[in-house]
Amino acid sequence: MKEELKLSNDKIESLLNEKAKIWETMQAKRAEEYYYDEIFPLVVNKFHLSINNEFYGKYENLILSLGMSFEPLVLTIKALKPKRVLFLYTEDSLKNLDEVIKWTNLLPSQYVAEEIVKDDPVDIYRVLKKVYVDRWGSPGKTAIDFTGGTKSMSAGIAMAGAYFKIDLIYVASEYNSKMRKPKPGTEELKFVEDPYHVFGDLEKDKAIALFNKNEFVSAYNIFSDLEERVADRDYIFYKLLSNIYRLWDCLYFNECIKEFEKLFSIIKAWRYVEKDLAAYKYYETLYNQYRLIKPLESINLNDKNEEWEYITNKELYIPLMFSIYTNALRRSEEGKNDVAILLLYRVLELIAQVRLAKNGFNVSLPDYSVFNIDKHELLSRMNENIKHFKNFKTYAELPNNSIALFDAYVILKAIEDELIEGINIGMIYSNVKLRNKSIFAHGFGILSNNDFDKFHEIVRKIFIRFCDLESINFKSVCGNYKFILLS
Repeated sequence: MKEELKLSNDKIESLLNEKAKIWETMQAKRAEEYYYDEIFPLVVNKFHLSINNEFYGKYENLILSLGMSFEPLVLTIKALKPKRVLFLYTEDSLKNLDEVIKWTNLLPSQYVAEEIVKDDPVDIYRVLKKVYVDRWGSPGKTAIDFTGGTKSMSAGIAMAGAYFKIDLIYVASEYNSKMRKPKPGTEELKFVEDPYHVFGDLEKDKAIALFNKNEFVSAYNIFSDLEERVADRDYIFYKLLSNIYRLWDCLYFNECIKEFEKLFSIIKAWRYVEKDLAAYKYYETLYNQYRLIKPLESINLNDKNEEWEYITNKELYIPLMFSIYTNALRRSEEGKNDVAILLLYRVLELIAQVRLAKNGFNVSLPDYSVFNIDKHELLSRMNENIKHFKNFKTYAELPNNSIALFDAYVILKAIEDELIEGINIGMIYSNVKLRNKSIFAHGFGILSNNDFDKFHEIVRKIFIRFCDLESINFKSVCGNYKFILLS
């Protein structure tokens, strides 16, 4: 093998044309020797010069299928200069491995050679998992060159590469049928477009379907994968929105608001460079939703000391109630009735807390002196209101610890709060008992769609009444909190 030449591209072209003419006139045996002595070193040099600077150092790991022609592997290795190489060979092609090593000067510590069963794609997966995944740890900066080997080998290794998200490359050339070799100097390194560029729409449709079923974590994972592999701003938008709705679903308001602001900042930057994006279609709705929950940015739902603040501040308790209520509706759509009823229970609880707070009464620190009713009279009214309920003991005294939900409504009834006008608190009592049957509360039962519908009916009636007293259009506002559906 001759030492690598240092010539200009034009000079190499000239020499190749000159030597190729001589080569084509030779007898087979002499032509073979002449090719490797005089032509192939020039081919290697020209191929190296054809590689763009952006690819130098891009790949530290190279996986190649070794077929009956070793030359393409030499070109790729010499051009990309990987630190680690995995050769996949068959029983028939092993003899060419020595030629590759001779031409590339690879050290024994730099390469691994693994035999694969000819035309068996499953065996290719096995070897890639063994070396690339288990031994190498699925490193980045890896490419697969599938030029060598049979067509089925090339297809198998290409499919495996796509599965493991490894870049795919191959050496293209014009074929000289007379000499049964590539036309010298026509060799080019080609980079295969990620199949996601073609098939990404299938994954996108799958992710959108998951998103529209409120499976935001799964949708986020697919959109993240698409974003990494396909340069499409829509995937970035879908990914960010999936995370925003996930956070809102978890009632992580502070994090959700920050992600909303991040999204809007990105969309603003996009407007200068791209006119037609999915994000623009949903921007107004999303911005309105952001404004709805923005007041909740600073509240800590885990801090009991802050409870009085958010049940006395309309800017806080309205978005909190509607966020929980619409969350309950989504859980019901998914068939998660136990969780949905727990959320409705919390809405019912918040409504009572807010109405009592308007009288200065804190359910966590009950002080009955805030009511313009004698305590004995209040106790008498409360017992009168519950006397028809089976298995409900009369109050021996006014509740003096943290007030339970039904106790709160009994108090509201006793002080003749407007909320309870026309409301049968017996319905509240029976539904509280229903909630207590749940395995997520005090029982071991699994609540049904019918259970949810019954509980929802009374909660919705009370919530609408509450909104009327707050001068809020329940139907309109509820619609504003509904998560968008992607199309």
